[in-house]
Amino acid sequence: MDRSPSAEPGGTTRRRFLRASGVAALAATAGCIEEMGTEFPKNRTWPTAEYVPSLPVEERSSVLEERIPDLASAEITDPDGLASTLGEYDIAVESIERERDVLALEYVNADHYREGDLHDVALIAGGYAALVDAGYDAVALGATILDDAPASYGSVTVETSWAEQYNEGELTAAEYGELVVKTIESQRSEPAVGVSPEE
Repeated sequence: MDRSPSAEPGGTTRRRFLRASGVAALAATAGCIEEMGTEFPKNRTWPTAEYVPSLPVEERSSVLEERIPDLASAEITDPDGLASTLGEYDIAVESIERERDVLALEYVNADHYREGDLHDVALIAGGYAALVDAGYDAVALGATILDDAPASYGSVTVETSWAEQYNEGELTAAEYGELVVKTIESQRSEPAVGVSPEE
């Protein structure tokens, strides 16, 4: 004769006990969560507020808007004039020469750990805009960034079309600078240590 599960001896009691235990556990947990919610006051300030640096903070756009027009308004008529003008702003130009359709510039950034590349790149972009405005014809300016070793660790490209758009008022200094900044590439390599295994 088949018996249903409810007909098993003690089955009903076991079910009732388990059901009652489950309800009691839920009630106990709900009480804990409710108490935890009332223990702590609501956040009234942004949690990371203490990590925000004090103002004024020099933003990237501010650097571009300040430095690009400085050199874009200068009287630069040839590559040597660009090199000497950059020198007045403490940018040590190692070489500047035309390679096919590109004006190639090498300069040393001795302050890259403190300032990064942005300050110098903004000046170079401004100076190249002045050179293009004077009628210099090239596809782009390609700059190689050297450290004080001097060893190459980065590069940046200024397209002539960007400089022309800036000169014609189609791009603001910040917009022109952002296009240039996006081309910055840098690479670090570990210094070679000249120690033989026998030492």
